[in-house]
Amino acid sequence: MKINNCRQLWEGIVGEKVETEDQAKQRMKKSVFKYTECGCIFNSDEIGVFLSGYAEGSDAELPGHSLDWGFTMDEYNDALDQADAEGVEAWYEANDEDLARVVDEDE
Repeated sequence: MKINNCRQLWEGIVGEKVETEDQAKQRMKKSVFKYTECGCIFNSDEIGVFLSGYAEGSDAELPGHSLDWGFTMDEYNDALDQADAEGVEAWYEANDEDLARVVDEDE
């Protein structure tokens, strides 16, 4: 099935219908942030969706992943997995030194 709006995307992921596109978009934003390891960013417009990883404590600009409407659930899941992995990696790079210092101080 091709995904052509946030309502279809939300229904494909959760199995629940939503009345408006705006409701679906807001639910997608919250869900993507909450259920990804790095707290990914989700946005959408008339062209498609945009996903990006997030790394708290990092100044790194992570690459975005854009999908034009008409994508499949597999394409969406692949893009989200990639964005999440990039956010997690950037977080570890930004916080590795701090983690090493905390571990050394605890010994």
